[in-house]
Amino acid sequence: MNTMRIAPPLHASGTGDTLPQQLWNNALAHGDAPAIREKHLGIWQEVSWKDYLRHVRLFTLGLIALGVKRGDPVALQAENCQEWLYSDLSVQCAGGIVTTVYPTSSVEEVRHILGNSGARVVIAGDQEHLDKAIELQAGGIPIDKIIVFDPKGAGIHRGQLVLSYKDVEALGAQVDAQEPRRFESLVFALKPDDVYDIMYTSGTSGLPKGAVSVQRGTVEGARSMMAVLPVDKRDSWLSYLPLSHAFERIMAIAVHLGSGCVVNFADSIDTVQSDVVEIQPTVFGAVPRILEKVKTAVDIRMGKSTPLKQALYRWALGVGQRRVRRQSKRIDQFRPAPARRAIGFNEVRPVPTRWTTSERLLHWVAHMLVLRHLRKHIGLLHVRYVLCGAAPMSAELFEYYMALGIPIINGFGMTELHNIPSASMPGHYVLGTVGHVLPGWEAMKTEEGELLFRGPIGFTGYRGQENGSFDTKDADGWLHTGDLCELYDNGYISIVGRKKDVLITSGGKNISPEVVENKLKASAYISEAVVIGDGRHYLSALIELDVDAVGDLLQMRGIAYTTLRDMAANPDVLRLIAAEIETANRTLSRVETVKKFAIIPRDLSHDDGEMTPTRKVKRIQVEKQFRDLIDAMYADTPSQETVSRGPIDSVV
Repeated sequence: MNTMRIAPPLHASGTGDTLPQQLWNNALAHGDAPAIREKHLGIWQEVSWKDYLRHVRLFTLGLIALGVKRGDPVALQAENCQEWLYSDLSVQCAGGIVTTVYPTSSVEEVRHILGNSGARVVIAGDQEHLDKAIELQAGGIPIDKIIVFDPKGAGIHRGQLVLSYKDVEALGAQVDAQEPRRFESLVFALKPDDVYDIMYTSGTSGLPKGAVSVQRGTVEGARSMMAVLPVDKRDSWLSYLPLSHAFERIMAIAVHLGSGCVVNFADSIDTVQSDVVEIQPTVFGAVPRILEKVKTAVDIRMGKSTPLKQALYRWALGVGQRRVRRQSKRIDQFRPAPARRAIGFNEVRPVPTRWTTSERLLHWVAHMLVLRHLRKHIGLLHVRYVLCGAAPMSAELFEYYMALGIPIINGFGMTELHNIPSASMPGHYVLGTVGHVLPGWEAMKTEEGELLFRGPIGFTGYRGQENGSFDTKDADGWLHTGDLCELYDNGYISIVGRKKDVLITSGGKNISPEVVENKLKASAYISEAVVIGDGRHYLSALIELDVDAVGDLLQMRGIAYTTLRDMAANPDVLRLIAAEIETANRTLSRVETVKKFAIIPRDLSHDDGEMTPTRKVKRIQVEKQFRDLIDAMYADTPSQETVSRGPIDSVV
């Protein structure tokens, strides 16, 4: 393998105030140490920091040879892989703007992103992504070049419209031979206020918007988080959430480059669970749905184990749960901060968690006998913390993992922030919150309860609307999140729901559907819940089943079914879900209880426009798709006075 000559450089090291400079510094400081691991043909292959920088060097110069200039947007659509990181950093080094596209985005979504961003160079991962770009180019979208990691399927376009990743590196090698200092000058010409990327929102309420961000926000935000959640080169991260998503970009790019930790790429999204077990990462990130599926798999496995193993599991889990519950702090003991009062990290008063000697001893016994084996089985034996974001996590799920001894870090983030401004610190967690404000950040709530943040925010506006983004980030630097919150004077934050999603019943009651939905999704048998009730006398819910959990239960009971539609109409399943909803209702106020439900007879999907690529529900689309089910739940609606906490009704 060719080695890259980085000595004697003009710049021995950089300030590290841009991501490319951080890459440069890591290559100088840890040249032969592993930076990336990726599985090929069943074997984990390592890439050193020196080779990482070499790939970025050649691809950067190849992009320059193709005519990419400062300020040019370059679109990236691919699955997570080492080439994504090389391409991402190379676009930055060339002075271009990384334009992210979800790997599952449809042709129409890609058309919108290319049109909105103005990207004329597209980097594609495989034949599926290549076909989309070729179709759009043939349909009149101005695309000058398509660069593909895997050129299979390029056909007659190869060498003209389409180049392989290796073709571009070869062009870069020619430039490097002629101008050996060119790459270095590009790296150090990049400034903290240069635009880093255009990251597109998931588009829950319409077309995705392109959030433009500069280098400074991403770099300083990662430093802020690592000041309280230390990560270093000894740590290992598994990358499987899309690299077009803010959470993954924070961890697999900003924190990776800022800390020197190793990024591991899963074989595919389908192999994540087995890859986690192999890698046993020290830092792991997940959305709640991933953690729910892991828990469901454990429940199913334990249900099939011997009576002795089941008893030991229940005992050990009980030990952990009692420990967590005794130490849990209640947010109703906190004092809400007044509206428009800014609270910074210097005002944070962490709530420490203290364990008695007997609690520590009993949990150690449970860990040695049961919990360590379970944690190793799910791949989290050595994990120092699990960062959970992108969607609210139920208190029940939080408690379950904490009971296993796995420290869950609930964090808040959004595309526009490009950062995590608040998180629950190990030993300082409080159920029902997203932790407290982190160093360098301030939080504030408006009179309406909307959460605002100010700090190292790189967001400068939406692509094409740069002068009209003041509703999101105001003149004083406050970013309006659109989330309703309770902010406490000790710096802790509780998210109530989305401002735009608040339901107002016919009786005038304001209800946040997320609160109710999270209670419902705490059930192992409910994958997704969509609460309906705006302008109605009572709340109802559309339920997406967890097919694995429900199917396993039916199998154990000897109940046959053929399709998901058949499962959804099964009387036993209807009674099961009714009981689960009734359990959730007991924890809700009267106006929040769900009176009727309907089971969706298929999975919600991104392809049908009902979910975002990160599995957030598009409420408007779901309500359109299942209007008949909703109307049936409100047929012969009783008056408001007669709606009570009675039996839960189902609609088939």
